[in-house]
Amino acid sequence: MHETLCPLLLAAAAMAVQSTTPSDWVGVWQGELDGQPSLVLTLATDDGTLQGTLVLNGINNESGQARIAVREPHVLLHTKVDGDSLSFEVKRLRGSITPMDFSVELTAHDHAKIRCLNCGDDAPNVEISKHD
Repeated sequence: MHETLCPLLLAAAAMAVQSTTPSDWVGVWQGELDGQPSLVLTLATDDGTLQGTLVLNGINNESGQARIAVREPHVLLHTKVDGDSLSFEVKRLRGSITPMDFSVELTAHDHAKIRCLNCGDDAPNVEISKHD
């Protein structure tokens, strides 16, 4: 029984891992923090490659109420799709030569989680949804 069960478990695990293509990511993805829009990730394949922009909104809670304090538009660099994950870089706006590295993991067909990998330990893991 064990010999039969192992291949079945491996096959089920392989099917559970979603494999995506660049066109599966195309669309406008939006996320919120503290009830405010925190980011908009726009992806397209106009020239056959996955490209796009990321607009990050800085949320300020100083007055006790969340509000957008700053908007930072970025062009995606080095976009790569690998299985059910997307990775890319964006240049920082304030003179740093080190780009911000982002990872996006699909959690469902039109839902994902995005995280900046080198923005510090307190960088949020933001849930985003796709709006076609």
